[in-house]
Formats: sequence, structure tokens, C-alpha cells
Amino acid sequence: MSEGDNAWRIEIDGQEHEVDVDVATMSGKIVVRLDGKVLEEDRIWFSDKQINFELGGREVVVEVDLAYGGFATRSSLRLDGRHVEPLRR
Repeated sequence: MSEGDNAWRIEIDGQEHEVDVDVATMSGKIVVRLDGKVLEEDRIWFSDKQINFELGGREVVVEVDLAYGGFATRSSLRLDGRHVEPLRR
């Protein structure tokens, strides 16, 4: 598991949702899932990637950043501008 692979559990209007990010470092492939369903599939090459979506009227931002000179990735999630701690690291 890379530092880019993370999962978050967020509660919106009393309902729990899970956001998962999986990053294949060698190929640069990023998969973002919301409640188990693919929300976005893309690649990260030479710059960081930001995925924005709305959930129950709230803004969710997932960022995948290149790290260690591009040899690794890190991911983070913000809900309405506030950092959310991941479930796994």
C-alpha cells in the first residue's frame, strides 16, 4: 500500500459515506470510489490531481500529490475546507 492509498468515512446528514483512493504508483492510475462505486478514474503524471464533488450539498475535495520527486504519492480529503483524517495510513 502506498501513501496515496487511503480511505475516509464521512457523515453527512446522519448518513455515513466512505471515500476510497487507490493509486498505482508505477502506472500513475488513480481510482476514487464513493461508497464502493467508481467516481473518478484518471492518471497522475507530472502534477498533482484534485477531484471535487458535492455530496448532500457539501463540498468534498480529494487531492493526490506527487511526493519524493515523483516516486510516490500522498492523498488527502477535505470536507467543506476542513481536513479529514484517513482510516488507514
